[in-house]
Amino acid sequence: MAVALLAAPAVAQDAGVGDVYGTALGNGWENWSWAKVELSSEVLGSQRKPIRVEAGPYQALYLHHAPFDTTAYKSVTMLIQGMDGGAQQLRIVAVVDGKPLDAQAYAVTLPASGWKKIELPLSRIGADKKQIDGLWVQNATDKVVAPFYVTEIALH
Repeated sequence: MAVALLAAPAVAQDAGVGDVYGTALGNGWENWSWAKVELSSEVLGSQRKPIRVEAGPYQALYLHHAPFDTTAYKSVTMLIQGMDGGAQQLRIVAVVDGKPLDAQAYAVTLPASGWKKIELPLSRIGADKKQIDGLWVQNATDKVVAPFYVTEIALH
């Protein structure tokens, strides 16, 4: 007797959803920030065109997308650079059904100079194998922080 083996269907990966921001917002991504942001800003001496963020207390860069399945992705990466001596305290937060997963936010303190590369497993922010609809990079304090830059945001 012959037995047919059926492969499990592959999880569809939305075209381009993993490219969140390079020098501009990726396909389907929108700026829903409540911090003051400038997309594709010029940085002296750099080829990058990052997002400049000026965040008051608990304000965030919020990049929104229609809900998508993260099963095909394992991590989110980005570059963040602080200004005016660094030391900004930030949080990276995934958004599911319009609600931040605050309890699983990832804390980041920026260095005094240079770009800090973030390589963050989606499981660390509660976003693995879920339908997410956004990412925050949030000021984690009750004070205004010096401007910071974010670029090369991608899901892998």
